[in-house]
Amino acid sequence: MKTPFIPLTLFSITTATALQSPLDPAININTNTNTNTNTINNNALNNNNNMKTGNPILPGWYADPEARIFDSTYWIYPTYSAAYESQTFFDAFSSPDLLTWTKHPRILDFANIPWSTNRAAWAPSVIRRPASATANGSSPYDYFMYFSAGDGAGIGVARSTTGLPEGPFADVLGKPLVPSTVFGAEPIDAQVFVDEDERVWLYFGGWSHAVVVELGRDMVSLKGGYLEITPTGYVEGPWMMKRDGVYYFLFSVGGWGDDSYGVSYVTGASPTGPFTTEPVKILSGNATVGTGTGHNSVVTPDGRDYYIVYHRRPVNDTERDHRVTCIDRMEFDAEGNILPVVITAEGVDVRPLH
Repeated sequence: MKTPFIPLTLFSITTATALQSPLDPAININTNTNTNTNTINNNALNNNNNMKTGNPILPGWYADPEARIFDSTYWIYPTYSAAYESQTFFDAFSSPDLLTWTKHPRILDFANIPWSTNRAAWAPSVIRRPASATANGSSPYDYFMYFSAGDGAGIGVARSTTGLPEGPFADVLGKPLVPSTVFGAEPIDAQVFVDEDERVWLYFGGWSHAVVVELGRDMVSLKGGYLEITPTGYVEGPWMMKRDGVYYFLFSVGGWGDDSYGVSYVTGASPTGPFTTEPVKILSGNATVGTGTGHNSVVTPDGRDYYIVYHRRPVNDTERDHRVTCIDRMEFDAEGNILPVVITAEGVDVRPLH
């Protein structure tokens, strides 16, 4: 594993209706004209079994889902899975229980980001921090979104203009936060991790290289230097999490357009490694449930139960952009190893947050 370090000084740090394919999975959508959002009841997906969420959990073609919990609400920030030219915005989804979801369309639109490529809007990451003196609105929090601004454009950062997780979000810098390739890592697939010591880390990287860099206290600047942390087999989609003092680095392996796509993980004693375990693959597709399983996030409502949120393709569907967002349980053994994930059509138990 390579772990070189590059000082930042070497780099120049410079609501509408969402598109939907006619082939999107059939669901019940009740439009709420007062809030310009859509409320989705997943009963159509789980055969009226109210005890399970069903899979997929979101309507339409969505990939690269980042799941978060803010207060008593689950949030998912995904990629709209379509041709590059149609990927010009980000939608979000919220739920009180993992069953009923509200769609928040176009929380960030590349039409308002002139330095973007106006295509290939990929894999956003949203994090909440205590509000700064310059925060908009009366919310006690700032919400920041880190996003891929298109092939070659870099990673940008936007802030919610309302102090709410549904945004809308507005570009902060007028230029990318991460402007170019670092250690061979394409500047895509951002993920932000806040450690227990309140240090905040930005992970990113495509083209089979993973990089981490610390974020400044303002959340819109970089601190220290870039560090390559590429595990064996890494392709894209980094996800850092911490459990019982152990840092788990999950990542996608294989090819996103075929059945080799999956998720592996390594562990270490710090958010920057070194990672001392060999990669273990924990998420794979199968021909009876779904294929092309990958680009995950992990959410836990109580620190005991863990859910992996990921995308996959429906059975017998070979169209590369036909990806749906799913959720399944993630289990650990007594030694803290992640067990192979069993992908299901049923999903997980409905889990209200209190």
